[in-house]
Amino acid sequence: MSCLSRNIIVISICAILSGCTVDNNEGCDSKYSTDQELIDEYGLVLKPSQDMYINFDGISKTYADTMACMGMTATGPTIEFKSFSFAGIGGGWAFYHPVASTIWVNTDEEDIVLERDCRTDQEALKHEFVHHILHMNGAGDESRGHSSANFQKCSVGVNTYY
Repeated sequence: MSCLSRNIIVISICAILSGCTVDNNEGCDSKYSTDQELIDEYGLVLKPSQDMYINFDGISKTYADTMACMGMTATGPTIEFKSFSFAGIGGGWAFYHPVASTIWVNTDEEDIVLERDCRTDQEALKHEFVHHILHMNGAGDESRGHSSANFQKCSVGVNTYY
């Protein structure tokens, strides 16, 4: 098979997959909120939050999927969707605070390069879940330096697919 034939096949596959991705993400711009604290079976806690592009069931499923991908378990962290201006953190998708066992997801859309939607919220959460699960399993050094293979395997962070 010539190099040109292989490239055409690869490009065709990418085009097909890109089309499927767009079709499968209809309604990905719906926002959710909760005015009460929610807790799931893993001990994952969602504080009252606004402007979420993923609902609590989706958050819980993402946490379970991340644990399965890593082959590790941990009691879930506390999650809160909020403006990062409260702490002067600036732009960024999400932040894991290991001492508080808390993940904050940034709702300041004007400070983020890409448009937020259900995909970006889920990818940001997955990445912070990897930090949390590593930390809770005694691998804090691998978490801080992103040196764990679990980041590459389970969540590199928000994908710039736009």
